[in-house]
Amino acid sequence: MADEKALNPELEELKKQINVLKGKVTTLESSKKELEKEVEEVIGRTIYEKKRGLERSYDEVLKEAEHRLRAKEKEKADERKKNLEKVINENTKETKENNIYLINHIKSILKENKIPSFVNSDFYMGAWYPTTIKEWVIGIAAVLIVLLIPTIIVFGISRESLLKAFPNNILRKIICALIYFGVIFVFGLIWLAIDKLTKKNVDVLKEVKEIRKNIDDNNKKIRKIIQETNKDMTDDKFDYTKLDREIESGKLEVDNYKKKREDAINHFETVTVEDIKKKAREEVERKVRPIDTEIEQVKKEIDNLQKKHDELKLSLAE
Repeated sequence: MADEKALNPELEELKKQINVLKGKVTTLESSKKELEKEVEEVIGRTIYEKKRGLERSYDEVLKEAEHRLRAKEKEKADERKKNLEKVINENTKETKENNIYLINHIKSILKENKIPSFVNSDFYMGAWYPTTIKEWVIGIAAVLIVLLIPTIIVFGISRESLLKAFPNNILRKIICALIYFGVIFVFGLIWLAIDKLTKKNVDVLKEVKEIRKNIDDNNKKIRKIIQETNKDMTDDKFDYTKLDREIESGKLEVDNYKKKREDAINHFETVTVEDIKKKAREEVERKVRPIDTEIEQVKKEIDNLQKKHDELKLSLAE
């Protein structure tokens, strides 16, 4: 083989040229594949961006239309609420006025008899003059709170302070008990003072309680009227024609934009996507065409050189 190279450098030169041209073909084909890969990436990115832009545009318009529709629906709801309040106020006007008269009557009675105004409260009636289940519950809760307060005070004092002030365990317990019963004693004195102050005339308390019962009955009547009014209230009692038309128009607008969005996306996926692919591939074909031509030319040159190489090699062999 070394003799052959030495005798015919032309043969070696032909082989070198053939290898260089083969490398060129490989390079050109690699460039072609890169262009084809790049165009596919461009197609995918373009489709994604354009579709997102299309969806975003329709979503923004649709969002604004839905916002306008909700505003109109809220306007009608507010109008219905206002009308409902008008009807309720009208239906309960007399009963509410009666309650005002009864409350003023209680104030007058208490003032005439020099009894504090806090007597006219659920807490007082429960703690000092309970006659109903509700008042007894309030009274019992008040007693439990009073018993709880000294407990909190006793246990709220830090253990360290008690140990420091009263090292003796028995003495410390006695002090805690004194604090506990001292607080209860103070509350007891307050309770007795209020009891004495307000029960100068029990008949007055009975009269106040009777009037309070009348007020409670009226409040129940008001709640029943409100419940019945809410149940019986219908739109045909008021004119919402203008608002109903605007709401219906808003619903049609929203439905129209939804349909347009759906049609636009379908058109994009069936027509626009194919146009994008077609244009991009036409562009890459335009760029690839010269490469294909050059590859063909190089391959022909390789074939010619290979033929020349083979003929020379056979000639040398002969």
